[in-house]
Amino acid sequence: MGRIHVLPDILASQVAAGEVVERPASVVKELMENSIDAGARRIVVEFQKGGSCLIRVTDDGSGMDRTDALLCLERHATSKIRESMDLAAISTLGFRGEALPSIASVSRFRLSSRRREDEAGTLIVVSGGKILDVEDSGDAPGTRIEVADLFFNVPARRKFLRGELTESAHILQQFETLAIAHPEISFTCRRDETEVLRLAATDDLAVRIRDLHGEEFLKRLVALAPLESQGVRVSGWMARPGEGRSDRSHQMLFVNGRMIRSPILSQPLREACDGTLAKGLHPPAVLFFEMDPSAVDCNVHPAKREVRFRDPGIIRSVALQAARSAWERSAPLEGFSPRVGADPLFPPISPQSWKSSAHSTQYELDGQMHDSGRVAETPESISNSISASGRDDSTFLARYLGTLSGRYLLFEEKESLLMLEIRAARERLLYERFLVRLSQGELESQHLLLPEILEMSSADLAWIEAHRSLLQAAGLFAEPFGQGAHGVGSLKVDAVPADAATLPVMEIVVRLVDELRTLAEAPALDRQGREALASTVSRIAAAGASLPDGPEAALMLLRQLLAAELPYVTPKGRPTLVQIAPGELQRRFSA
Repeated sequence: MGRIHVLPDILASQVAAGEVVERPASVVKELMENSIDAGARRIVVEFQKGGSCLIRVTDDGSGMDRTDALLCLERHATSKIRESMDLAAISTLGFRGEALPSIASVSRFRLSSRRREDEAGTLIVVSGGKILDVEDSGDAPGTRIEVADLFFNVPARRKFLRGELTESAHILQQFETLAIAHPEISFTCRRDETEVLRLAATDDLAVRIRDLHGEEFLKRLVALAPLESQGVRVSGWMARPGEGRSDRSHQMLFVNGRMIRSPILSQPLREACDGTLAKGLHPPAVLFFEMDPSAVDCNVHPAKREVRFRDPGIIRSVALQAARSAWERSAPLEGFSPRVGADPLFPPISPQSWKSSAHSTQYELDGQMHDSGRVAETPESISNSISASGRDDSTFLARYLGTLSGRYLLFEEKESLLMLEIRAARERLLYERFLVRLSQGELESQHLLLPEILEMSSADLAWIEAHRSLLQAAGLFAEPFGQGAHGVGSLKVDAVPADAATLPVMEIVVRLVDELRTLAEAPALDRQGREALASTVSRIAAAGASLPDGPEAALMLLRQLLAAELPYVTPKGRPTLVQIAPGELQRRFSA
C-alpha cells in the first residue's frame, strides 16, 4: 500500500489555518475584511481575553441566504472570483475562500446572517470544523460571526500565543489599520465588554486620523495634494519635515484599499527625507495608492500583506514624487531644527562651526588603558596609534583643540588628530552604566512634579500596558488614563528615565516604545534582555548630550570613554572615536 494519501478535509483546513490564522488579530483582520467586502456601513468588533476566549464581529452588510451561508464554510468557496482571469484584477480584500473554513476548523464557531429581503436569517454552529446545527435566526440584516476558544483543538498552536495584553495590542493595531483605510464606515471596538473605540463615519480622513491618534499626531502631518501620474493616484497625509519614528508602525500604506508592506513604497518615502531626517528614522504617513487592479498581484502572500507590482519602477517614481511634493509645500513645526547624517541631535554644519579652544593646553590623562585582550577588540587604526611603541602606557597625552559643528570634540595626540562624537561617547558610557544598574534592579527614574497626560492610540496604550514591567525597568512609569479629547486614549506619565529627563516627555515615551517594539520580541530581563534594554535607553538618553563645559570637561569625557570596557564603538557598532594619522594628513596635502 502506498504511503501518500489525501488529507481529510478537516485536517487540510487546519493546515491552511496555520497560514491564515497566525494569532487572534489574524481572525479579526479576516472577519473585518469580509464585512467591508459585503458593503457594511457599520462594523462592531468585540473580543475577550486577547481574543483567545471570544472574538465577535457584527456588520450591517449584504448578508447571506442559507445556501451561501453553508457554502462559505467550504474550502475555496467565494463570491469574489469565478475564473482564472479574475485573479489578474482583484478589487476586493478577500478572494481565496480560505479564511472562514480555516477559522472554523480551529475554534467553536457561530455564523448568523440575514439578507434584507429575507424574513428570517440563518444560524450555523460549528465546532472544530464539524457543523453541529443549522437553524433559522431572527437577527437584524447583516452578518455576525463569533469565534470562541481559538485553537482549542490545536494545543500546539495555542501555546505559541503571547500574553493576553500583547494579543489585545495586536488586535487593536489591526482594528485601527482597517479603520484608517475606511473612514466612510462606522467602527466600534469593545474589549472585555468595555468600549475602547467608537468611530463615527466621515468623509474626511483627517478626522479619522485625529480620532485614532490624537490632535498632536495630526499636527505633525501635512495633507498631500491629490496626485495622479502614469495611471497611479496618490492621496493622504505625510509627516512634516524632521518628523520620524524608530519603527514603521505609523507608516500606513494602502494599495487599492489594502494595507501592505513593500520597500517599493517605503523606500521612496525615506529617500525624500534624506538630509532632513536622521538615519534609522522613518516618516509617519497615511497614503493611499489607487491603480488598475490588473497592475498589482495580491496573490503572492498567505496573509496578503505583500503584493507584486507589474511595473515597480512607476510605483516607486510616483511614491517619491508624492513624498517630495508633500515636503515642498509643508513647513516644519515651530522650533524644528533640521536633522542630518546619522545623528538626530545636532544641527547641520555652519560656516562658523569651527571653534578653537581659548586655552588649547596639553593635559595629561590617566591611561588605565587596555590590556592585550582589549586592544584586540578595538578598531585597528586607533589602537595602533594609542598603543604605539615609544609611549608610556601609564599615561596618555592629548591636547584639546576645540569643537566642530557642536557635534565633535577635537584632540591632538602624538601628531594624530582624534575626533570624538559627543553623543556616541555618551551612549557608550550610559550603556555600560545601565547594564550594571539593570543587573541590580531598575534604572533610576525622575518623578515629574505633575503627571503629564499624553494622547496615544489605543494600540499604543495596549502595548504599553502589556509591557509595563519592562518600561518600569527602563525608568518609565506610566499607565492608561481613560479617554482624552475626541475619544482618543490618554497616558499618564509619572516618572521618566533620570538620564533622559532633559528631553520632552512625549519624545521619551514615543522613542522608547518605538525602539522596544522594533525588537523581534520584548526582551526578558535576562542578560541578553538587559543588554537590549540598556542599548535602547542609552541611545535615547544620549540625545540629551550637551557640549562639555571647557577643556577640562572635554578631556574628562575622553578619559572616561577610554576607561570604558569597549570604548571605540556604541552598542550598535557606531564609532565613538575616529583617528586621522600623520601619514594620512601628509598624503592629503602632498603634491
